[in-house]
Amino acid sequence: MYKSLVPVSPEQHRDLSWRGYSDYGFAFGEAVIPLILSELPRASADMPIGFVRQQDEVSPVAICSLLPGKNYYIAPDGRWLGGYVPALLRAYPFALLRNPEKQGADSDVVVCIDEGSGLLTERADLEDAQPFFDEEDKPVGKFAQVLNFLTQLQRDRQITRNLCALIDQYGLFTEWPLKVDMGEGAKDVTGILRIDEDALLSVSDEVFLDLRRKGALPYIYTQLLSLQRIANLSRMAQVQGQLMQAQPSLADAFEIPFDDGLEFNFD
Repeated sequence: MYKSLVPVSPEQHRDLSWRGYSDYGFAFGEAVIPLILSELPRASADMPIGFVRQQDEVSPVAICSLLPGKNYYIAPDGRWLGGYVPALLRAYPFALLRNPEKQGADSDVVVCIDEGSGLLTERADLEDAQPFFDEEDKPVGKFAQVLNFLTQLQRDRQITRNLCALIDQYGLFTEWPLKVDMGEGAKDVTGILRIDEDALLSVSDEVFLDLRRKGALPYIYTQLLSLQRIANLSRMAQVQGQLMQAQPSLADAFEIPFDDGLEFNFD
């Protein structure tokens, strides 16, 4: 999704401006999109939720397709077809990365912009152009809103890490046995985890109470309930295919309400 992330700084971006994206075409190739736990209740009403393990860390993802390089929730004109847009996409073209000069501390992160997004401009006279900094090199306008939004995401991401580590500690993740038909017969989809319901039912009272006390149970049950949303992928694939043939206007076809508590957009 990101082509060239570079840190935002007064030295590099004082005289530049940026524009918000006009569609979600930048995520057309993202089959899974990272989530934070506070998004799960809203996202699970619309799409299946799974987990992925990377470098011994498990994190939740929205499953938008079982085919690599496909996202069935994006129309040919770039409009999001679902009812919930993950926060990561709403923050584009910005992202937080750990500072390579200060390894290990979650607070040592830098705000980056995707210079390959086409949304960075030297022209400040464009109607939708937004400055990064004021005359005192302080974040200004919508860029200041971006920083607040990313800070909130980073805080929630740490909560997500902690609760996923707790769930993992009790052995409640298992491989999700998914298959996809690629025209030459069904093939296994690997790398996506789900909550092991049998393991959950088998935990001791002490473990169950620990999960409840630390706030993990609502997210566990939310993921289990989202399993039925896997059927949505076939429906979304059909909708996307029909739109690719007809490509009608979608201007008034979809509304995207957000009630996940993550307040930010570019409008």
